[in-house]
This record gives sequence, structure tokens and C-alpha cells, in this order.
Amino acid sequence: MSVQQEQVTELVELVESTPPKELEAAVAQREGGLDAALTLIFDLLVSEFNPDKAKGQKGVFQFDIASADGKKLHYVHVENDTCRTDKGLHENPDITIGIKFPDMMAMGVGKLPGAKAFLTGKLKLRGSPFMGTKLGEWFDHPEI
Repeated sequence: MSVQQEQVTELVELVESTPPKELEAAVAQREGGLDAALTLIFDLLVSEFNPDKAKGQKGVFQFDIASADGKKLHYVHVENDTCRTDKGLHENPDITIGIKFPDMMAMGVGKLPGAKAFLTGKLKLRGSPFMGTKLGEWFDHPEI
């Protein structure tokens, strides 16, 4: 098991065993805190990108994550059958996804489906609704 897989497994266990209201504080206690956990989540998302499903398409998904430390901004850029992620604000996202930190952790480790997060108000979308569906289509999220 790679170091990243071990860290993901630890994060999954933390998400499963910690009440949502306490999750952010628990993650903050880990090495690297919230930023390290988010970097791990976004690296995991990039690793799940399926270029065959996104063939010839492109899009930028901006994530606006609310935390006690303030907004955490990350984006995922898909173009030319590749996927990359970075911290910060993209100048021209196709869609902006607003979500609270605990819900982002649950969604990132596969414990909260994006559609359920949207339907229950845990996820807010601004921009192209069509692009919102692409996160589910272009990425293969295996059971962890």
C-alpha cells in the first residue's frame, strides 16, 4: 500500500468515525491540517479521472469550500483528455461548487454521493448545470 493509499484509508476511517460537526476539528489535528486533507482529496479525484469518458470534452470545476479557517479554493481542469488540479481561484470556471468542509471530505472519500449532496442542499452550484453532471460521468469513484 502506498503512502497516499494509507493516508486515504486513514481519512476514510476518520470520516466514518467522526460526527460531521467534529470532523473539521479532527482533520485540523492531523499532520498538514485541512490543506493537506484537501490536497489528498483532490489528488484522489485526479487519479479517478477516466479520459475515455471525457473524450474531446473540457471543463473547469471550481470548488469553494467553507471552513472555520475561511474559504478553501481548489479547481479541477479537464482538457485534451487530461485532468489536473490546483489550489486557488481559476479565472474562468465552467461551474463553481460551494460546499462545507465536512461534506467535501465525505464526498471526496465516496461516503456522500454528489447528487445526494446537491438534493439535500449540502452542495450549491453556480454556472453551467450541465457541467455539474460531468463530475459524476468523467470520474470513476471506486468503493473504498
